[in-house]
Formats: sequence, structure tokens, C-alpha cells
Amino acid sequence: MIPTPTPPAQVLPNGDINLKFPGVDVNAVAKAVLGDILGLQYNVDPSVHGSLTVVTPHPIRRADVLGFFEQALTNANLTLTNNGGVYSILPTASARGAAPTVGPDDPGYGNETLPLKFVNADQMQKLLDPLVPGGVSVSDSAHNILVISGNAAQRRALRDLVAQFDVDWLKGMSFALFVPQRTDARLIAPELQKLLNAPGSPTAGVVTLIAMDQLNGILAISSNAQNLEDVRRFVEVLDREGESSERAVFVYKVQNGRAADLAKVLDGTFGIASSGGSGGATGSQAPDLVDHTEPAANVVATPATTPSQPGQGTAEAAKASGLADQSGAASASGATITADETNNAIVVYATPRIYALVQDALRKLDVPPLQVMIDASISEVSLNHDLQYGIQWAIQSRHSSAALTQNTTSTPLQNFPGFSYMYDGVDVQATLNALKTVTDVTTLSAPKLMVLNNHTATIEVGDQVPISTGSATVLSGTSTSGTPIVNSVEYRDTGIILKITPRVNSGGLVLLDIAQEVSDALPVTSAQISAGINSPTIEQRKIATSVAVEDGDTVALGGLIKNEVDSGRSTVPLFGDIPILGHLFGDTSRGLVRTELVVLLTPRVVRTPVDAAAITAELRDKIHLAEPPPPPSHKQAHAAGG
Repeated sequence: MIPTPTPPAQVLPNGDINLKFPGVDVNAVAKAVLGDILGLQYNVDPSVHGSLTVVTPHPIRRADVLGFFEQALTNANLTLTNNGGVYSILPTASARGAAPTVGPDDPGYGNETLPLKFVNADQMQKLLDPLVPGGVSVSDSAHNILVISGNAAQRRALRDLVAQFDVDWLKGMSFALFVPQRTDARLIAPELQKLLNAPGSPTAGVVTLIAMDQLNGILAISSNAQNLEDVRRFVEVLDREGESSERAVFVYKVQNGRAADLAKVLDGTFGIASSGGSGGATGSQAPDLVDHTEPAANVVATPATTPSQPGQGTAEAAKASGLADQSGAASASGATITADETNNAIVVYATPRIYALVQDALRKLDVPPLQVMIDASISEVSLNHDLQYGIQWAIQSRHSSAALTQNTTSTPLQNFPGFSYMYDGVDVQATLNALKTVTDVTTLSAPKLMVLNNHTATIEVGDQVPISTGSATVLSGTSTSGTPIVNSVEYRDTGIILKITPRVNSGGLVLLDIAQEVSDALPVTSAQISAGINSPTIEQRKIATSVAVEDGDTVALGGLIKNEVDSGRSTVPLFGDIPILGHLFGDTSRGLVRTELVVLLTPRVVRTPVDAAAITAELRDKIHLAEPPPPPSHKQAHAAGG
């Protein structure tokens, strides 16, 4: 009995809603979510095509459905706008030019006016522009009104960010964000503090600095705008000094990958010696790298140990830092990298200039990995009259009434002995339904796999069959009677075995390395027993290929046809059971049963959205540290005076 599939949009008894739309047409998802569930008026711009993934990890409240759907549209470079209660789905580029004015709680993309109470709107725009390009503008300087643009979640994050600055103690204050281009901001901040608070300096005690790790920036706050120009000049000087030849120990805390893997990549890219353990690293000459980049936030740096005795040299300093190679030698002018697997961190011993390039590479490599959800189906299709020459012939000749005649969008990289075909925007179930209209389809397996990019997923459903690989007779003395026979047996995996390795390129094309096997153990025949072979024959049908398919499209692999002789006998009741004469009252039939193995695969790339609230959370935690203490109360002042 075939189980009833779970509907893609499910309303639970408690009112919560489950959404399961993996790579479904945008129009179908919009109808289900906006029309059927929420009962809203909507339209989809004619220029919007393709599939959309809206999958809730767990049931969500009805009030959260619209926001969840809006975020899914944003991830697909689409925008939801609300014009007088009518929702429109547009490409993001088109929506920016026609965004309506919305309120704080309104869903959809729009422009929201934000009056500021304490801080100057022009100054706020200059601060936020590097963080959210195009997301903030000033509509009315005279009335100190700011305009923020984006979807509901983006506007909420901007409101929170503005709220951290629009406070009474910052009234009349000037502030600016400075982002070093060559050096870690946390290295510059202490030196900058010393310069600003030097004896006799006009900036002593009047500038507050906050290091922003998420942005690799320094937020400066002062009552005098001229002081910020001094800060800017000092930051530029210290940033240039970051290119000095003095080496230091930098620790990069890996967030999404494995330190050992990243260290190997850096070794091959920069030619810097690396070690896979927490101990030493071999020393070698680092290349003369002259580029620079903005460091990431999760870095800790300490100065290198300075030799205390003449002649001790760089090798001893590196050894003291635990970064010398196993022989105790280190390069006099190179850099070393060590993968600290225990703490999943990378230790770099290099000049700031060299480390800036290493850190830029780490920032681009240490990202949340892509995941690919693969909807697979392994089926046996009966080759009846309409498909007597196979599915490939039916597709190419267009004789079949099944909906298998859609144009292909790409071609496989390699063809195995069989055929492969691409369906633009057609999922696995739709393809199977089309086949079922013309023939019998038996689904052997229908797994859904979630696998990391460039990793292999394996599914095995079947048995391990013992296969005799040899035998030996153990001789004892001169008599051979009763001597034991030792058999060597190995177990062979049979059944349905599927191995898939996805590789996603920057354009969204998914390269699939596929190894598919359907095997069965046939009964041992009398001829095999007579020949002394007491092992079953393994019947196999294998597919091994590499194909390239667009995200959300379906690839069909087939052409492996199996012929079986089907024999049967029918008899007349009662008369067929008469001894000797019974065979006269029956009929024996023999026929050829032909089936074709078809593998259908639909990959869908699952991208992890960036947490837009990370900067706001850090600012919320740190800006209160710069707030001046409240003035003493009347009772406290009286007690102090008395």
C-alpha cells in the first residue's frame, strides 16, 4: 500500500503551519502561502520565473508565515511589496525603484520614515552607509528624518541599529566608523588610544573608542568633530605601519570548517609551511606578497618573542613561540602556519602584511558550506508496446503521450552506456506520474538526501551475500579421510546502492558524480553445485557518470534494459489434478518481460542566510560601555557634602 504523501502546506490542529516547498515553482508557492493559507490578494510579476524553496524546519505560527515567506523570496533575489493590501512579487532590482511607504509593522519591501530624537540624520547616514549600502537616506534634514529601505526583517535590523545611536547621551556628539584596510582593528585600537591620550594632546580624554569585531572597525565618539579628523589621520598612519617587517603570532579561530583542511589549502596557495597538528610547523620562505585586504573579526594577535641574547636569532624566537619545525629550524624571513586541531584554530607566524593576505583567504574560505538536497527515485519501468524500444526512443520519437517532451536546458558532461535527459523545472514526482500514464512503474527506492557540497552521500538498502572465494583441505598425517575443509568467504553488498557527490559552482550549476547499483543474488543452480561452486551469481545493473544540471531541474538516467523469461501454467480445476492425464487439461505459457532501470535526480541548493543582526548585537553589547555614568542623585550629593 502506497502511503499518502504529506501535503506541502499543512495546518496543524493547534494552528501552527508546516511549509514544505523544496524547489517548487514560484507561482505555485505564492498561491499556497499568500492565497490559500493567508487569504491575501497577490500578483506575481510576469518577469518572475523559476523555482523557490520554502521549507520550515519546524511548525511556525501563522503570524510568522509571511515573514518566513518574505525571507525566502529575499534569498532568491525576489521582493514582496504591499500596495494597499495587494501583495506583489517582483525582482529586487525592479522593487527598489517603486517601493511604497510602509509602517514599522508592515510586511513587504518598502521605505520607512524614521524621525531621530537626539542624533543628526546626516551623520547617521554617513555611519550606516558602509554597513548597508543603499539602505539609508535622508528625506528631511531640517526635521531630522531618516528613511530606511528593505523588507520587514531588514528594516527591523536597521531600526535596532539606529536605536543604539539615537540616545540622549549622544546628543550633540560626533561619531564615525573607521575601517583599517591592512591591519586588524584590535591591533590598532590600543596604539590609537595611546596617541589620543598622550600628555598634552588636545584629544586626551575627549574621544571614546569602541572596537567593532564584526566590522573590523573602530567607532570613535567625541563632542568635537575636529577630533574625529585626528582619529582618521592616526588610523591611516597606524594602518600603514601595519605593513612593517616585524613578525607576530596571529591566531585565527575557524568558524565553519576544519583548521587542518584550511591550513593545507593555504600551504598550497601561498607556499607557506604548514603543520597539521598542534605542535610545530616547518619553516620556509614566504612569497613576496604585496596585496592587502581587510582582516576578519575572529583574530587574536600577539607580538613575536624578541631574542633576549645576541645571536639567538629568529629561529630561537620561533622556537620559543612553539612554531619551529621538528628539527628546530625556522626560516629567517618566511612565515609558518600551524593547524591547532584541538581548538580548531590556525596559528600564523608572519608579518602583518603577509598575514593580511592569509587572513583575506581565510575569510573567503571559512564560510558556511553549501548544502544540496537531492530528491532521487530509482524505478523499474515496464517496456510495453508504447515503450518497446525503451524510454529514450519514446522521448526522441515523441510517440508517447507522457509529458516527457520538455526541452533540455543542459547536457551531461559524460554519457554512460545508456541515455541521460534533462527536464527544465520538472520534479521527480511529475516525471514519474508522466511515465505511469503509459506503463507500469515500480519504485525501488525514493530517498531524499541532504549532503554538504563536495561530500559524498551513500544509501544502501539490501543484504550482504556470502560468496565463496576459495577452499583448502587441512592434511594431518598420511590419512586424508576426515580431514577438515576450510572455506574462504567474503560478503558482497547487494540491493540498491546509491552514491552521489554534488559540486556547486558560483553560477548555481550542480555537478553530480553518480554511482548507482541495483543487484540481486540469484539462486544457486544444479549446474553450479555439480561444478563445485556453491555461491550465488550476483546480477548487477550499474550506472556511473558525471552530469551537470541546473539547480531545481531533473536529470533522468536510463537505458539499462533487463530481459526475463516469465513462464506460467494454468489448469482446469479438478481435471488438472488427475494423475498422468492432468497435463492434458492445462496450458503452459512463456513470455518475455522487459524492464528498464531509470534513475531520476533533482538537486536543490540550500544556502545559509547571513545573520543580519550580528552587527547590531555586538554594538548593543559594547556601546553601553562608552556611556558616561549617571550624575549623582541629590541624596548622594548631600551625603558627600556632609
